[in-house]
Amino acid sequence: MGLSVAQREAVRDIVAICSLDLDSRTLRARIAERLRRVIPQDAFCFGTIDPWTLLITDEVSDGIPSAAAIAAPNEYLVADVDKFADLARSGRTVAILGQSTGGDPEVSHRYRSVLPVIGARHELRAVFVADGRCWGGVALFRNGGRPDFTHGDAELVRAVSASVAVALRRAACRPGAGVGVSADSGGPGVLIVDRGGVVLAANEAGRGKLDELSPYRMAVHEVAAAARAGHGAEAHARVRSRTGRWLSLWGSPLEGGREGDVSVVIQAAPTSEISQMLMLAYALSPREREVLQRVIAGVPSAGIAAELHISASTVQDHLKSLFAKVGVRSRGRLVSHILGEHYLPHAAL
Repeated sequence: MGLSVAQREAVRDIVAICSLDLDSRTLRARIAERLRRVIPQDAFCFGTIDPWTLLITDEVSDGIPSAAAIAAPNEYLVADVDKFADLARSGRTVAILGQSTGGDPEVSHRYRSVLPVIGARHELRAVFVADGRCWGGVALFRNGGRPDFTHGDAELVRAVSASVAVALRRAACRPGAGVGVSADSGGPGVLIVDRGGVVLAANEAGRGKLDELSPYRMAVHEVAAAARAGHGAEAHARVRSRTGRWLSLWGSPLEGGREGDVSVVIQAAPTSEISQMLMLAYALSPREREVLQRVIAGVPSAGIAAELHISASTVQDHLKSLFAKVGVRSRGRLVSHILGEHYLPHAAL
């Protein structure tokens, strides 16, 4: 069954929204508003996702109280259907809770513990994947006064999935005012977070970085929950703060403390992490990433050709492609854009 006229119009509108140069939160709010006009719902949560660890780093929502402390444990600590990470890894991309549970949603822990918080009975989830990497996910909710989501609703979301994923990826590296801090004044921030998501203690730097994360504090809950679940290195997320700079969050269980208490360390993301994220965000090919890494390291074109065992003309072809994708015209501008716009305040041009 194909999409209706109204659904096709919604697809065109959402694709057009995705083509605009919007920051991530505005982009998600605009997409969610347009979806709501064609897929009736009572609440939604639209998050960005770290493409390496699949942790949710931020959310734009409506009709949902602050329930991150409840939702995050469901994603990482208990078995359940249609988790965002599972959808991303499986390639399903869109799922309806009622259908995934065979018509018996009571078997879902999320249905029993999370949906009642927002008075919901029905849920549709989707992840947005580009080139094998997940950049975001959305959950739509309906209360008991509405029917469940349909295959048609899922098909509409699936029809815009690729465009939304590419737009989220592009927004992840969108330059903005205030981006880039060369020094992490005060050192790493340290938080102690209990099972309920309450920050029990923090050093001065931690309090400052927690304030800088607002309104992106969901990442703290996600990292803490992943640490409790024993995810090790995957209890790690990168997020753009409200000042525009990249922060890196690491969670780990505490020994000798109360059960469920974890520490979350927040610090300025190192250049290597930012450059890796941007390489994904600009949709660079594996070879283009290798060339860019060497350009950032200051290796001349002849040296790049020798190290990669390719011709000098091939290096130039890769550089031209890099310039086009990043929107610059020279090696100096390329390095300045990748590092200067996103990390260093005064990169040499």
